[in-house]
Amino acid sequence: MTPASLVVMRKTKPFGKRGGKFGMWFDAWIANLSFLVLIGLLGALALRGYALLKKPSPPPVAILIVGQTNSASGATLTQVVFTNASNHRFNYAFSAEVRKRGWWQIGSVQQRDSVANALLPRSGHLVSLPVPQGAEEWRVTLVAHRVLGGVESEICHLFRRFNLEYPFAKEIQVSGPEMLNPSGTNLHSPQVAVRGVSLAVGTN
Repeated sequence: MTPASLVVMRKTKPFGKRGGKFGMWFDAWIANLSFLVLIGLLGALALRGYALLKKPSPPPVAILIVGQTNSASGATLTQVVFTNASNHRFNYAFSAEVRKRGWWQIGSVQQRDSVANALLPRSGHLVSLPVPQGAEEWRVTLVAHRVLGGVESEICHLFRRFNLEYPFAKEIQVSGPEMLNPSGTNLHSPQVAVRGVSLAVGTN
């Protein structure tokens, strides 16, 4: 073995040791990452299974029919209360639906109270609206969204960027009880603007 080859071997041995250590570190990092991904998938599957087995809780918003009143012109108005039993604020919109030929369709009553679009925590909102025309049965539907804070809004935007649904910002849709129109299809009451009053909902 010549002196030149000995010099080359001395220079390459440290590099071989460093390369071996780097390969071992990289393999260990890949193994740890794979383990964490596996744990995450198992946790997601467990949560999914728990959600399927768990009895669904009632929605935090609800629709209550509390009675009837008359407008200034003498038209009959139905009094409806939208309640929020949670500790979060909700934005909402509502509409009246009528059943025609077995299908529910948007009725002639439109939401005109632009200020009544928020339900505060543990509160309710009373609206008086006319019975929609054109059908014997009708109901009120409500679509609500929980108001997100600044940090939560950023998280929600991040989820949507990856085409994922943020689980705490889902749309909530509820329908009130089905009611009979006392005059059926012959009702020709005038269109009366919806009137709203905020209420407080007890915690008991």
